[in-house]
Amino acid sequence: MSRLTRAAVITCRGHDGIPAIAVIAAVAALVSSPLLGLSLGLGAGDDSLLELTARRLIRELDAPRLNQREAAERELLDLGPAILEMLPRPGDRVSAEIQQRAGRIRQTLEQRLAEAATAPSRVSLAGTMPLAEVLSKIEEQTGNRVVLQQAGIPAAEQQVTVDFEKALFWQAIDELSRQAGLSVYPYGEERGIALVARPAPEPAAASLVSYSGAFRIEAIRILAQRDLRVNDSGSLRLSFEIAWEPRLSPISLQQPMDAMDAVDEKGNPLLIDQIKANIEVPIAPLATAAELMVPLELPPREVKRIARLNGVLRALVPGRIEMFRFEGLAAAKNVEKRAAGVTVKLEQVRKNNMLREVRIRVGYDEPAGSMASHRTWMFDNEAYLEGPDGKKVRYDAFETTWQSENEFGIAYLFGLEEPLDKYAFVYKTPGRILANDFRYEIGDVALP
Repeated sequence: MSRLTRAAVITCRGHDGIPAIAVIAAVAALVSSPLLGLSLGLGAGDDSLLELTARRLIRELDAPRLNQREAAERELLDLGPAILEMLPRPGDRVSAEIQQRAGRIRQTLEQRLAEAATAPSRVSLAGTMPLAEVLSKIEEQTGNRVVLQQAGIPAAEQQVTVDFEKALFWQAIDELSRQAGLSVYPYGEERGIALVARPAPEPAAASLVSYSGAFRIEAIRILAQRDLRVNDSGSLRLSFEIAWEPRLSPISLQQPMDAMDAVDEKGNPLLIDQIKANIEVPIAPLATAAELMVPLELPPREVKRIARLNGVLRALVPGRIEMFRFEGLAAAKNVEKRAAGVTVKLEQVRKNNMLREVRIRVGYDEPAGSMASHRTWMFDNEAYLEGPDGKKVRYDAFETTWQSENEFGIAYLFGLEEPLDKYAFVYKTPGRILANDFRYEIGDVALP
């Protein structure tokens, strides 16, 4: 046990008025900080106070008394997502009681991670300054790239007046767009959004826009159709633009129709078409927005408006990117490495005609449906060889070797003639796939 750990234990035992678990969590967070570890000379082999505490509490999940088990569960939750890797995984040889309680803890902590990852960015900025300067400061505060695409228009130097105090990112962008007479173009050649000139600088009605987490949902189009040969038949289609902060890269967006409801101006319910459907929103590469079309049943002619429509958008987003580095490639075979909730196995490295093939398999503890056969996010993961000079060698081609509900395999092909014994293989992938729901509400939609 390190000196800092021993001191922390003494502090926890003798500090009046502060729960020991709170002190342990705080000190453990400091001990695990890379910067603090370097400054104190702590090595990777030092005992972790956080791990010691978590292991003890995990054992107590199967304590003889119910109050002990429940207290251990609460205290593990208090330690936060840092303990996720310490929890037993499905299939581990532990008691049913530990497995059940650990499963609940894992679900709660992963939900906290998802909420944190998709929480809205905030902007605090006040004053009159050039638009380009405002966008630069917003990018610094939020990590969201915003560029101006204004051929021949000096919009960058246009003075704008802002007074943002913890404003949502999308609210700030909407206000800037209104002032500068611009609109958002979310389909650029790089991940980010562009502000472009628009012919009609009329902002969307506030009732047609909903902000939820890092998402902006706007009703943009409505289409009604009646069959003149059949009474009481027809369709109503309401389209939304779903935009997300550029720092996110959603794997999938879904709209379950049974999570949607709507009423007309008299408070009468409007019927949802295809109520059992689960509509998946197609996401284009590098885009920061996508379009969702929702089917409704066409109401009687006397209905003039959708007074309110509520929905729930379900999103899968990648968690923090983890890096896996494999060396000794000439002899590497079935080498496994693990981080967060993902395991990467380097299956083999071999010569493939004139190419060098690096074959890997990637498995997730909780894939959350992210590996459905039509989803291709894993092909965007970064993979390369790193030479002794630190230079990256990109692959020339790849092919899928395996795909299941929780695993996928890829073979990367490199156009190198020399052996790979001097190279390292580097692979980057999200450590977890996070799922979260986003509730939205729009209203006062005039029917055509």
